[in-house]
Amino acid sequence: MRNQIKISVILPVYNVASFLKRSVDSLIHQKFKDYEIILVDDESTDGSNIILDDYQKRFKNIKVVYQKNAGSGAARNKGLEIARGEYVYFMDPDDWLEENMLSENYALANERQPDMLIFGWYDHIGEKVSSTEFEDRYISNKEEFIRTFPEMFKKNLLYTVWNKLYKRKFLTENNLIFGHERNGQDYLFNIKVYDVLTSVLLNNTRYYHYIMKRKNAATTKFNSEIFSLYKKEQIELMNFMNKHSIYEEGIISDRWWFILISTWKRSVSQESSVDTNKYMEKILDEYVKNKYIDINKLSRFKTKIGYIFFFRTGIYKYYSFLK
Repeated sequence: MRNQIKISVILPVYNVASFLKRSVDSLIHQKFKDYEIILVDDESTDGSNIILDDYQKRFKNIKVVYQKNAGSGAARNKGLEIARGEYVYFMDPDDWLEENMLSENYALANERQPDMLIFGWYDHIGEKVSSTEFEDRYISNKEEFIRTFPEMFKKNLLYTVWNKLYKRKFLTENNLIFGHERNGQDYLFNIKVYDVLTSVLLNNTRYYHYIMKRKNAATTKFNSEIFSLYKKEQIELMNFMNKHSIYEEGIISDRWWFILISTWKRSVSQESSVDTNKYMEKILDEYVKNKYIDINKLSRFKTKIGYIFFFRTGIYKYYSFLK
């Protein structure tokens, strides 16, 4: 029985009742047989648990696990502990899949046996849908992965976990688990993965539907530690790049810009503009003091203008959102 499970799908669930059925239904209707679905509820309070219990009663390949609120990282680790699949897939519970995702990607993974497989996706912002193009490719060794890392990073292939299958044996043998951070677990987990992986398969076909800027999502809420969490991600990225002699200063400056603009966008959700400005002033002082951003290394002209004229001049204090 153990060998029959080819893919373990793990979903951390926390207060996503209005999205959960679409997400789980897209898994149930996969054109694939030998997989299990592990739903880990992180002490939801919106009725998500009732939906999960109903699925578990109706479908033999669904297992529901409950834990005290500890974050999505802990939920994924709990799922990984009980997973039996040859490959593991970490899905987000507010998105959905094309019905051929598991079947087609497992066929590719089974042929090449990579440590990790990356597939394509759609970004949804309201009614607008976009996607990223990349080349189908098999990377067979560590040296080739390190050479192609900058290209893949710039195409946004490497941040998230929901566009990847991971070989379970690879994860367990390298003790690769998620941290308990409330933000950035995907990113930090993947940096640890990239440090030890030796093979990657890229499949440009798009299967995943990612909902961007969802209201009340963890990725849009403000908390006072958000900048520190982003900075921790950045330090791990810089350490990884230094360790493997990846010299791409543009990646570092662009990422510092992303951190700055993302922190500001979250910060303006505070009721008091005074609180927002105090928070951002402290961060900008740190940027200037430590020279986090090299203007000449920023990849986009619009970004250069934004940093110089929007933030460095203090105009951001008079805007409630970025035009």
